[in-house]
Amino acid sequence: METNNVTSLKAQTGSPAVAFQTSKPERTAYGVYFFGQSIIYMLLLNFHQIFLTDQGITAAAVATIFLVAKIWDAVSDPIFGVIIDRSKPKRGKFLPWIRWSIIPIAITTVLIFAMPASISLEMKIVWAMIAYLLWDLTYTLTDAPIFALTTAMTENIQERTVIISIGRVGGMIGTITIALGVPLLYPKIGWLATALAISVIGVIAKYPVTNLAQERVLSRKENAPSLGDIWKYLKGNKYLLIFYASMVVYSLTNTVLTLTPYFAVNNLGNPQAATTLLGITILPMLLLAAFTPALTKRFGKFNLYVFSIIFFIVFSVVIYFVGYENYPLFMLILVLRNLGAALTGILTFMFTPDCVEYGTFKTGERAEGITFSLQTFATKLMNGLSAAIALAGLAYFGFVEGAGAIQTPETLKGIWMMYSIFPVIGALLALPLLRMFKLRDDNVQVMAQANNGEITREEAFQLLPEEFHFKQI
Repeated sequence: METNNVTSLKAQTGSPAVAFQTSKPERTAYGVYFFGQSIIYMLLLNFHQIFLTDQGITAAAVATIFLVAKIWDAVSDPIFGVIIDRSKPKRGKFLPWIRWSIIPIAITTVLIFAMPASISLEMKIVWAMIAYLLWDLTYTLTDAPIFALTTAMTENIQERTVIISIGRVGGMIGTITIALGVPLLYPKIGWLATALAISVIGVIAKYPVTNLAQERVLSRKENAPSLGDIWKYLKGNKYLLIFYASMVVYSLTNTVLTLTPYFAVNNLGNPQAATTLLGITILPMLLLAAFTPALTKRFGKFNLYVFSIIFFIVFSVVIYFVGYENYPLFMLILVLRNLGAALTGILTFMFTPDCVEYGTFKTGERAEGITFSLQTFATKLMNGLSAAIALAGLAYFGFVEGAGAIQTPETLKGIWMMYSIFPVIGALLALPLLRMFKLRDDNVQVMAQANNGEITREEAFQLLPEEFHFKQI
């Protein structure tokens, strides 16, 4: 009898046996939200540093601004995560925060690009610092809850993968829109009008999810977790810490996006090439995102993730030695390299919901707020630090600021090195960390069912490897 029960439970852990709980309009709205999120985020990620250096602010000063912002994140992001986990809004745990954040992120985006050209260099640096710190805070308010929302929309692990994939498709469409549109738009209407237009579109795209999405999977605890409970959850969730440590290490030297405009202008001698390069960087993500649910089901998220990193390493080495003098060959190898980078980018945020279930199963605390705030912090940390490292590298190699400046051959070699092979360092260092990550999709589905009371912990232990047989701490 017990054997039959275990067999039945094994059937439950397969995704076909667990019906989708979300509607198509709900999932579509989630993807549209990420289109709006992406056009704002990618405007800052790809063009903020160009705007600042065009204003006469040195690359070293811009790098310092980004570093200060990351220190600010280390304080503000965890605090916001605690606030989410301890708050009890009337209309859901995450949707109210999403709704409240939509207008502030648009306002702070416009504020960054509203810097008066007539003020002194010192005041420009002050303006840039304050505006970016405000934007950074509001981005946490808009980013952490939308990712955490997936854990409340459904308990089905495969369905969460589908929802996140739809979000990535929306995000990639937004990214391509920025990569193709901004280089054509801002020379004609200016930075401020460009930022204003993008912010308005972002607001319109984000609102539907606040009305269509539903929070179905709620914490069964009546009392909000204490600070001690949240600390216990983080301390006990080793796979959350391992994965994000590997992600940050991987991204630290990934200076490609930051350097793409500089590489196009200075090495290729063609500012318009930045649009093509960014498109080739981003388009594979859009194409692969549609196939990701099927690929993860066939090979598993983790195996696919490690493969994508190794693929990226191999073609980064190849492109460095091939060079860019033979432009068609350079573009072909770049496309191949970007396939690996694209798959890594798509899969990255699919591991956080898994870590939520693991942490809940181990500690008894369900702390989505602090978990996804850590994800937001790690994302901003890796992008901010990689941008700071890229700009510091430009300064080290003697980059001359200002539109139309002529760079030395040594500077051009430095830009190429950081664009091509430098990202390999972080990718290689991330692989040993990932060897310690033992959480797999079938384990997570069992944990989710136990966390939601569908099966007992004893029944879950029959389906899980021994390393997951622990009492709640």
